[in-house]
Amino acid sequence: MQQPSVHKAVLAALAVLATMPTLAHATLVTTTATTAFDVSNAVTDTLGGKTATSDGGQSGTANTNMDTQQKATIAQFDKSLGVLTGATVNVASTYKQTTSVTVATGGTGANSDGTFTAGGTGSSSVNLVIPTGVSGASMSLSNVQDSCTVTSGKIKASCDNGSQSATIIKSTSVDGNSLNTYAGSGSFLVDLVAASNSAETTSNQFAGTATTTSTINWQGNLSATYSYLLHAAQSFSAGASVTSLTLDFGDVYLGDAVASKNFSISNLLDTNRVGLKLTNVAETGDANNVFSTSLSLFDNLAQGASNGYTASFLATSLGNLSASYQLTLADANPDTAFASSTLGAGYNLTLNLKANVLQRAADSAGNNVPEPASLMLLGLGACGLYTSRKRRQS
Repeated sequence: MQQPSVHKAVLAALAVLATMPTLAHATLVTTTATTAFDVSNAVTDTLGGKTATSDGGQSGTANTNMDTQQKATIAQFDKSLGVLTGATVNVASTYKQTTSVTVATGGTGANSDGTFTAGGTGSSSVNLVIPTGVSGASMSLSNVQDSCTVTSGKIKASCDNGSQSATIIKSTSVDGNSLNTYAGSGSFLVDLVAASNSAETTSNQFAGTATTTSTINWQGNLSATYSYLLHAAQSFSAGASVTSLTLDFGDVYLGDAVASKNFSISNLLDTNRVGLKLTNVAETGDANNVFSTSLSLFDNLAQGASNGYTASFLATSLGNLSASYQLTLADANPDTAFASSTLGAGYNLTLNLKANVLQRAADSAGNNVPEPASLMLLGLGACGLYTSRKRRQS
């Protein structure tokens, strides 16, 4: 009578399991050493004397690289660490924009009470551009504006209101399809770009020219943060790294049936490890075709898991016999975005099989003579049978 309720409970449990999320790989994280930068860019605009309104500002070329330190290098991910699954480019910096206005020397026209003025404005923005083809590679940063007005009314007059600044701390994620760019033994380049920089002299009551200068100063540190999984770790043991295994079938007699031997291939346990795959099996040395295994290629042996196999031997040829199996393995593709160039391949395991096949001795009639050990067992059996009969007679 309780069976229906049991079925309901099982179905409910299965429904809960079906809705549970699949656990993703844990990942390891490493961050490169920081690369310092200090770059600048400037643009000017001049307005003639006795001009009440601007005649148009001057702008720097869009996406113009900064000065001599316009490019920064960041270390790539070292693929010997594992399989790269993610990357971000990080910047921690201060960006300053300064607007200043100066009036040319030798000009005339300043009045005695100092009410003549010249004014200007400046604005700018910067970009951090990481390698081309990466989604979101252009990091658009703060836009800063400033203005300045000469009010002293004297020739050689100038103004500088100080800089307007912004703190820029950002990280840009690399698209999963472009991770190969960030893996290797070298570095990748980052462009420090003046996305815009403009200056405009808005008015000038002096007789001489007035010049407005907009200057960018950008300094800080760059780095990259990489997430990765450990390479697969092939072994004949689940608890330690064993890359060579010898199975000895021992001394056997020609024509005897020989028991198979078991062995396994493991991917050593670590929650941050990719799967293991067997890509090739090459056998050498078995001239008489007396050895065999149940080995077969596999695609993705999870970390901590093992595949079991058997090795067999046919005692059909005399002598010391042996065979060697060279197993080639590699990293399996992770179930997330990854850099294919960081997948490991060419891992090796070596399985050696051996046996010694003997010929039994024969009597004058050509019959096989039992070995001494077999004779002793037969003698013990006969003694036991005689003793049992004597007891029954008594």
